[in-house]
Amino acid sequence: MKRWILILACSLLALSASAQNDILARLKAANTYETVQLSFVQTRHSAMMTKDLVSEGRMVLASPDRLRWEVQKPFSSVFVSEGELAIRGRRFRMPTDKDFTATALEGDDLAVKLVPVRRDLKSLFREIIVHADKKSLQIRSALLISPDGDWTLLEFKDIKTNLPVDPKLFEKK
Repeated sequence: MKRWILILACSLLALSASAQNDILARLKAANTYETVQLSFVQTRHSAMMTKDLVSEGRMVLASPDRLRWEVQKPFSSVFVSEGELAIRGRRFRMPTDKDFTATALEGDDLAVKLVPVRRDLKSLFREIIVHADKKSLQIRSALLISPDGDWTLLEFKDIKTNLPVDPKLFEKK
């Protein structure tokens, strides 16, 4: 589960969206960075649990493929990746705009529904719903719905973009 959340974090911040209309192209352009540093709150819901699991942490992403995912609460853990990720023992390539179909959703806020096209992504997600700030178009949250209906909500805050990042953050210890 943790790995597909990490994959999403990477792909969301370089939003995989087809040029269905102008808003999708603008959303993709507004979320393409050399570096991103942010805080997150992750809420995980499963039909097998009586209570949702909530965690907080920090993420650092450096284009094109360096990621640091650090959970700080309720337990501390760090995941660092440079290059390809492995999922269920298989190498995984980062999603591109051809790996999802994208649909702008109507409503009070700016939202896009991403549906995976690739088989390996379909095994991880039924759909992803991304919400962005109407003014800046910066992604603020993502709802990841798994094939079995369980879901994870990632809420992003304190987003800092295109600032220098210490390469030591990506060293595996």
